[in-house]
Amino acid sequence: MSTLRVDVFACDMPCRQCSMPLRWVFGLLPSHRPDGSEFTTTDFPEAVDVARRILADPTGDTMDLAAQLHDRPAWQRGRSFNPNTCGRCGHQADWHVLDDVIHHALHGRWLRAAESRVPVPQWRAIRGRGQGISWTP
Repeated sequence: MSTLRVDVFACDMPCRQCSMPLRWVFGLLPSHRPDGSEFTTTDFPEAVDVARRILADPTGDTMDLAAQLHDRPAWQRGRSFNPNTCGRCGHQADWHVLDDVIHHALHGRWLRAAESRVPVPQWRAIRGRGQGISWTP
């Protein structure tokens, strides 16, 4: 099965509840010749699963980021949600906060948290499902 290398993007901002510095995982993008239309936000379960798998790689130092990504809470409906959870207070903010994080990151305050190979069929199943954002870092 063919694969492609996918980057996981993050942004440093404080938790809205306890102000602890938090690294927010917000998006995925193929590494090789990235097309801005393939930028995919982590506000739906399939993208969270891919990001969590990439971040949980035992050869990297991002397992703590993988652990902070949680599934959609029961009280949230629809596609949009925020998978990031604060390690100190356990707060899982709603998708509006993730939207603010993405906006902050798009103004140059982002970092590549990790990268790994993803099967092409899995990527095709989720790619381009961002909120109409076209972004090339």
